Order: sequence, then C-alpha cells, then structure tokens
Amino acid sequence: MKVAWLLRLTDRDWLLAILFSGSVFLAAALLIQISACSLCMTQRLFMACGVLVIAVALLHQRAPLTYPVVAALFWFAGCVVAFRQLWIMYVPGASANCGPGIDFLIANEYPFSSIVRTMLMGSGDCAEPSVIPFLALAGFLILLTMLVMHLRSRTSG
Repeated sequence: MKVAWLLRLTDRDWLLAILFSGSVFLAAALLIQISACSLCMTQRLFMACGVLVIAVALLHQRAPLTYPVVAALFWFAGCVVAFRQLWIMYVPGASANCGPGIDFLIANEYPFSSIVRTMLMGSGDCAEPSVIPFLALAGFLILLTMLVMHLRSRTSG
C-alpha cells in the first residue's frame, strides 16, 4: 500500500488532521456514553485540552514546538488514565481502593481535593465493564501517532 502522500503533507495539514480527528473522538465520546464515570470524564478532559492546544497552534503562522509537546503530554496523561480504568475493571479487587462517585462527592460538598483525587484515581463506578477505555486509549494512540507524523513533517520541510 502506497502512503507516499503522507510524507507530502505539511505541518499545517497535520495540525488540521489532528484537530479534526480529536474533535471527532470527542463528539463520539459524548454520543456513546451520556453518564460517565470519573475516569471517563478525566479522559474526555485530557482529550479536549490536547485538541484545544492544537487549535491554538493552528492560529499561529509557524507554531512553536511547545504546542505539540503540551498536546502530547495531555494525550499521554489520557493514556495513563485509560490504563488505570482498564486496571480497575479487570484486576480483581482493584476497585476496593476506589471511593464514592463524583456525583456523591459534589452533592455532599466534599473538598475540591477529594474530587480531583477521584477524577484521577477513579471511583467504584469505574469498575463496571465498558468499551470506553479501549476506545479512548485507541484515540489517544492515534492522535499521538499523528502528532509524531506532524513533527516529522516539521523536520523534513
């Protein structure tokens, strides 16, 4: 299969493709699951932050290397959170360390630090079997791969 056309894409073309793909992944995440657990919400947040960084990079004529690096950090963090959710789902007893859900914490006015901890470590809701972490992980890996291709086009062009 010939993929020589991929090598001819400019860095701006790659940024547009990444922005479009990330937006599609976010829209799909919102359509697939209306009520999400805390780790699913955190994955969406990291995806959105990375897509926002790429959108800002597109506003610059010649975007500095800082933007792709920051977006990659957000998406790498999203991969970590997706792996955490998969671990909670498939390792017996892993959800025993998880506390109450976000809705409970907000309704009972828990401190903000408890809410952030639950967003990063998960809650009991995260142990329910779901395909969402697999899809999120695939989305993050696709975006990271596209970002590497973007960086390659910067150095070759």
